[in-house]
Amino acid sequence: MHVLERIRSSLSSQQELEASSQILRRAIEGRRYVLVTSTGMFRGLGRYLAQLVNSLTSSSTYYVEPYELTYYIAPYDESREVDVIATATPDGYSDLYILLDQLVLTGHRVTVISGNLPEQLKGRFSYVDLVEVPWNELGLLRLAQLVAYSVASLSRGDLRRRARRVIDECTSLHIVVEDLVERYREELNTLRSILVRPHVVTYTPTMEVAAQLLAYGSDRSLAVVADLPSVHAYLRRVSKDVVAFTTDVEVYSLRYHLNKIAELGGRVVELRLRTDPLTAPLYALILVYYVILGGAQ
Repeated sequence: MHVLERIRSSLSSQQELEASSQILRRAIEGRRYVLVTSTGMFRGLGRYLAQLVNSLTSSSTYYVEPYELTYYIAPYDESREVDVIATATPDGYSDLYILLDQLVLTGHRVTVISGNLPEQLKGRFSYVDLVEVPWNELGLLRLAQLVAYSVASLSRGDLRRRARRVIDECTSLHIVVEDLVERYREELNTLRSILVRPHVVTYTPTMEVAAQLLAYGSDRSLAVVADLPSVHAYLRRVSKDVVAFTTDVEVYSLRYHLNKIAELGGRVVELRLRTDPLTAPLYALILVYYVILGGAQ
C-alpha cells in the first residue's frame, strides 16, 4: 500500500474518535487538578496532553515523570490524592505495571490511554479506566489524534472557538495528508539526507512528540533529542546537523536559539508548521511518518 494511503487509513474517523473519547473526557471533566504522566520513550505524548488540557479547559494539569510519581509523590500524598492520566506506548508497559501497582495501592483514580495492553496487565488492573488504541506502525499518530480530539471536546465558554478549530482539524487530517506532504516536500527531502548521519533533533514545547518519533522511529543513524536551550551543548559532541520542529507562533522566542546554533557552526533544517501549536504536532507526526516509512521523494 502506498505510504500516503497507509497514513490516511490509520487515522480515526470522527465516529471512532467520539466513541473512544468518552473515558478520557470523564477523567478530566469537572476536575480542578489532574496529574499526567507517560511511560515509554514517547513522553512528549503525555506533555502534549497536559498542554491541551491547560490551554483548552478549566482544569489544571501537571506533567510528572513516571518514576517521580511512583516513588516520590504517590506514596506520600495521602488525603490529597489527585487523579492521574497515564499515556503509554508498548515499550513502556513494564514501567506502566509498576506505576499502576503503586497508584492503585495508594488510592489514586487512574485512567490509561495506550496501545493494546497485554492481557496479564489488563487482568491485574481491571478496575483502572482504560482507553486502548489499536497499535500498529502509526500508533503514535492515532494516540495523539485521540488526545487532541478528546480534550478539545471538553472546552466551554471563551475557549470553545479555538477548541472547535482543533476538533475540525483532528477530523479532517485524512483530507490534507497529500497536500501537507507536497507543501513540505523540500524540507522532507533535506530531512532524508540528514537521517543517514548523526544529528540532533530539537523542538518547541508541543512538538516534542514529533521530535521523539523522528529520533527513535528511524534507525538509520545516531540521533539525540534535546530541547532548544541545550542544543548547543551537542554540536561538538554529536553533530552540527540539527532538525528543529517549530511553529510560527514561537518565531520570536526561537530567534535567539537558532542564531546561537548558527554561530557555533550548526546547520539547521527547520520544519516549521504554520498552524495552531495545539494541532501542529499532528501534522508533524504525519510528515515524520511519511519520511521514516519511505515515502517517495
